Amino acid sequence: MTHEAVGQCSLPRRRFSVWRARVVAILAVAIVTADAVHAEVHVNGDASALQVVATQSNVAETLSALESTFRLQVNTPIVLDRAIGGTLAGSLAQVLSRLLEGYNFFIRYHATEIEVTVIGPRGERAVAVTQRRPPPNLAMSLAEAVRQNRQ
Repeated sequence: MTHEAVGQCSLPRRRFSVWRARVVAILAVAIVTADAVHAEVHVNGDASALQVVATQSNVAETLSALESTFRLQVNTPIVLDRAIGGTLAGSLAQVLSRLLEGYNFFIRYHATEIEVTVIGPRGERAVAVTQRRPPPNLAMSLAEAVRQNRQ
């Protein structure tokens, strides 16, 4: 009976040690492969002659690298997670156009910065934007009211 009790007690310990060894192996693989799979974006040049080298990156990471290099502001309501890899070369406008292929976007050039707005994936139905009209001139409204009261 003593032999059975020892065997039963050691069985959970064996299972635990096997489980622990598996967890350690999985963590080791995760740590080793996590270092091997990472995104890199290198930006070289100026706005007229630019080279962007992206390795295992996506559109958002590449735009972020351009934001930190140029006075670029990016606005978007969507996640820009399309994979990017390779070299993009040309002017900043050409690189942005190639980078944002497949998206509906527009670029505004201001005196001190460039604003890039990505609306959504190309092919989706466009949403009409209504522009608010300025409020009527208050002085004109009062003048019209006086004219109407005189009549």
